[in-house]
Amino acid sequence: MLEVTNLQNGEVLPHRLCLLRVVGTQPEATCAAIHNQSDNRRNGALWKIHQGGFNALVPLVKGKNDLRIICGTEETTIQVVYKPLDIPRFIRLVYITCANEDKFQGPKDMERSPNTAVRKIQTGALVLQTFVAETLAAEGLGRRTFRYEVDTEGNPIVHVIQLPLTIREAHKFTEERLWETSALHILSSHLADKNCKYVAFFGGTRFMNPDKTILKHETEIMALTKGQVSLGGGGLALVGTGALYSWATEVDDVMEAMRDPKPVDTTSLMDFSGGRGTWGASYGTHLGSVLHELAHTLDLGHTPHGIMARGFEDLHVFFTTTKLTSDYLPQSPHHSSVMRQSMSSSLIKESVTFTTDFVRRIPLDNINMTVEPPKEPLASSGVYSPPILTRRYPTKFNNSNSDSNSPLTLEDSLSSSQTQKNACSRTLLNAPSPNITSSILNNNKLQENDGSKCRAFWARSSAVLLAFHKWLNVVTDGEAPELKGVTGHAIKVGCCSAMSVVCSTAGIRIVELRDLHTMAFHHWEFVTRPPPPVLHLPWAQVPHWPSDTHIEVVAEDSQGNLLKGCFMPRPL
Repeated sequence: MLEVTNLQNGEVLPHRLCLLRVVGTQPEATCAAIHNQSDNRRNGALWKIHQGGFNALVPLVKGKNDLRIICGTEETTIQVVYKPLDIPRFIRLVYITCANEDKFQGPKDMERSPNTAVRKIQTGALVLQTFVAETLAAEGLGRRTFRYEVDTEGNPIVHVIQLPLTIREAHKFTEERLWETSALHILSSHLADKNCKYVAFFGGTRFMNPDKTILKHETEIMALTKGQVSLGGGGLALVGTGALYSWATEVDDVMEAMRDPKPVDTTSLMDFSGGRGTWGASYGTHLGSVLHELAHTLDLGHTPHGIMARGFEDLHVFFTTTKLTSDYLPQSPHHSSVMRQSMSSSLIKESVTFTTDFVRRIPLDNINMTVEPPKEPLASSGVYSPPILTRRYPTKFNNSNSDSNSPLTLEDSLSSSQTQKNACSRTLLNAPSPNITSSILNNNKLQENDGSKCRAFWARSSAVLLAFHKWLNVVTDGEAPELKGVTGHAIKVGCCSAMSVVCSTAGIRIVELRDLHTMAFHHWEFVTRPPPPVLHLPWAQVPHWPSDTHIEVVAEDSQGNLLKGCFMPRPL
């Protein structure tokens, strides 16, 4: 019996591209058909069956969409409602060319014009919008996502601008300088808008392998790539286009593009597959890296696992697998390989604070030093989520059964991000990563073949920060939360004078602790119960501390107002 596992009948979607996970196909069936009976402009599409089920991406029309699913003699229908987002803030997409070159790199027989780049970016952008909604819903946080600037047909608009640089001049720039040059060019143009954040694609990325050497390691590939950039901060995420050739041009081609087993010819093309060597993995890794950098502009830091580590490399696995799990337990034979991989990458870099950062930074000497501790521990209304290493994605996403909604006492309210720090965040911006070991490569291939294991998820604190972010909700601007009661010296746990309080009249939704390299290591959240206006931070409940002398406190309230960039001495 056919069953849609990730959506309920009548569900309202805020995104145009609908992901359907369908199971229960007949054993002898090889494909299934889906027709949106509410869309007179499109015919039905066929979808290949894998392991007893299939996934489909179906464009929706505004309002009700009656989707008819047929597989052999089995048939079912589901109705979903597409209600476009009405959020004042939005994401603006930009394709950047050089003065003497507007094409992206790809096979010689491929159309590589700006128009093709725009279509590929449009399709990828819709996929990312759907991913955010699906993953936040899976965390029990509602089907929320960000809004794009769209045309009358509902397609994301991609602006094409030209830098006053030749491609050779651009290749001499560091990543930071290319980011700053692009940011200044965008903000000095007609595209400047305080209500938007930008995702820009630099079309001048070039992989150059004149000796036609067969390459196996990521560091070798990056060393031969010019104009490769992956930086997100402030209001701009800037990424290269080295693997744009692998992206689907049309929505109907996304699934096949993500499954494409064709090996990347590293004598002429950049392999962006995270060691897996296929076009499909390059698509997943490249598109996932875009989301990683966009998330930095949405104030997320790095995490030991998930999208904000190296989990973005499995974006294609998320979309092509009907049954998802994420169970990297310490006793798993693959756990050590996964962790080693996340610690050595040139794709993840230490965050940089740019001059266009929109979030205020508070100097230590301006923090109010006097505060009376609350009479009772308000943190008891926090919500516990099991460590991400033990969290499993259910086959059927059911928010009511989510472990993340189980309220615990103050003593039990430990964060999901308390596991060991990820050393990948400490790599310098231009430092090459160590060679990927053979065990890591083998592990990647195992994951791609197995299909059920997927690292493309949000660490819990990242998910909560996104769910209440201004760019995903209609909210009223207000004052950022305040941190009070911090002394100018090291804090000794258990000392009453060292008590620290986060305050917001809108109510605190999450407080996240990060080290000096933006790695989150602990958080408290208030999701299912009324958020407290005052949160007394229980330092003694933090089981593991980084070695840094100071830590960063990040807080978000119900209106998406952020306290960020507030550094304080690490408690002893």
